[in-house]
Amino acid sequence: MSTSLHPLLLLSDSALPLGSFAFSSSLESFLAHASHGSNPHLQSHQRAPARELVSTFLAYSLLSVSTTVLPFVTAAYNSPDKAAELDDELDASTLCPVAKRASVSQGRALVGVWEKSLVALCPSIELQACVKAYKAAFRKPGEAQGHLPVAWGLICRAAGLGLADVQYIFVLNHAKAVLSAAVRLGAIGPYESQKILAGEETRRLLMEAVERGGRLGTEEVGQTVPAVDLWQGRHELLYSRVFNS
Repeated sequence: MSTSLHPLLLLSDSALPLGSFAFSSSLESFLAHASHGSNPHLQSHQRAPARELVSTFLAYSLLSVSTTVLPFVTAAYNSPDKAAELDDELDASTLCPVAKRASVSQGRALVGVWEKSLVALCPSIELQACVKAYKAAFRKPGEAQGHLPVAWGLICRAAGLGLADVQYIFVLNHAKAVLSAAVRLGAIGPYESQKILAGEETRRLLMEAVERGGRLGTEEVGQTVPAVDLWQGRHELLYSRVFNS
């Protein structure tokens, strides 16, 4: 059995206390606009069943994640000593304030979980020092905010995981979070959520996301689904909402 299996399972656990349950990655806004929007493109969604809406959004969201943040996971994994610089770069490239807050909230929570509970997974003094330096940069204006993709890449490197596993679990966790939000919004049921997650289409989307994002450098990131930023940004304008994003 691989020695990396134990930390891999720990970091892929949905119960990891990152506060992810508070965020829908703009799914809530997407569903609201799909149901009530007057845009001709959205009107085609009004007659679609909830499962189709959720599946459509998941495809959009994974495409967006692969070209906006996954390259930063890879970069932080490959260059743990440059985590603060990468974090600052990611902060500058993330235009939507709602998305920024969600990323920072979960990223700082992950660093806190590592420091309080998981640091024993790291045998390397050098990598432990990289995580400490990254956290220290949170307190220095303009250096680092604590974005989730950078924190994920850095901490998974410290935990001894392989890069391919780190990338795949990152996008898988994103898909799980979106589907979990869909269940809590009442769009689909828990069995339907698992069916979508286990389906061949979702597996294909996950592999394509890893392949696409894995070959991009941080200087090449860009939003390939601009509507995701619009849905995210308009979330705060919803009359009523369950999630913070």
